[in-house]
Amino acid sequence: MISAEDIQEAVSTLRTRDPFVVLTPGLIFRTLGKRPSCSSCMPLVAMLMVSYDEEGPSAAASLSHRSPVEKP
Repeated sequence: MISAEDIQEAVSTLRTRDPFVVLTPGLIFRTLGKRPSCSSCMPLVAMLMVSYDEEGPSAAASLSHRSPVEKP
């Protein structure tokens, strides 16, 4: 299980390494050293990834959802 904070850190790490990298949910998972088990969370991961990348963590925090990637 990954958290929204994990996604934020992965986006930040990837952008620090290469500001022009094309972010994808798969790249986020690989950066975190994890694999999705069923891919049902991919749309949420993509939404959080884009939100963190475009506007920073405050934008993603404002999304209303029940996330399978949030910390328990």
